[in-house]
Amino acid sequence: MLRKRLLLMSLALALVLTALTPAVALAAKPVPLEANGTITSITPGDVFPAGESGRWRVVERDITGNLSGAISGDFTMTYKANVELATQAGNLHGTLEAGESVLNVNGKIEPLVFAGWYLPPGVHPAYPDGIPLYKLTISGHWNFLEGATGQGDFDAWAIFVPTPEGHVAFIAASSFKLTGKWQP
Repeated sequence: MLRKRLLLMSLALALVLTALTPAVALAAKPVPLEANGTITSITPGDVFPAGESGRWRVVERDITGNLSGAISGDFTMTYKANVELATQAGNLHGTLEAGESVLNVNGKIEPLVFAGWYLPPGVHPAYPDGIPLYKLTISGHWNFLEGATGQGDFDAWAIFVPTPEGHVAFIAASSFKLTGKWQP
């Protein structure tokens, strides 16, 4: 009698679990995520030379901008990096906050390229030929820490005016794109 009762309870439990499993699996299926935007500013941050190596440590610096799409609104990406001053190339690690979403970001900064001149020659005493513009390209991976689950890639570029020391002073043009899969 006890065996029969255990067998019936086991069968009933198996039927319930079988019925629930497909619904849970369907509800948890990730959907495509795409968000596009621009970088509007960068803070001076906490940046200093890494000894006499020609590299600079970025302990903390904020990039701000806006996104539209699956994630919309203003964003702040707080990052740290170790870059070569001459090329700005290096690795980047940080977090991106947009609304209630917090993403972990890891990327690679490609060597900068000359992008042209800003202002006519002779306008600024530090730049008698005009102010040079440079383009940085950053790509990497992201995953949600808060607000949703999911992961994907990001691609960004920024054309910037450098400080006399070669750091990013301000952003002249930019693009920021997130793609991936998520469960909102």
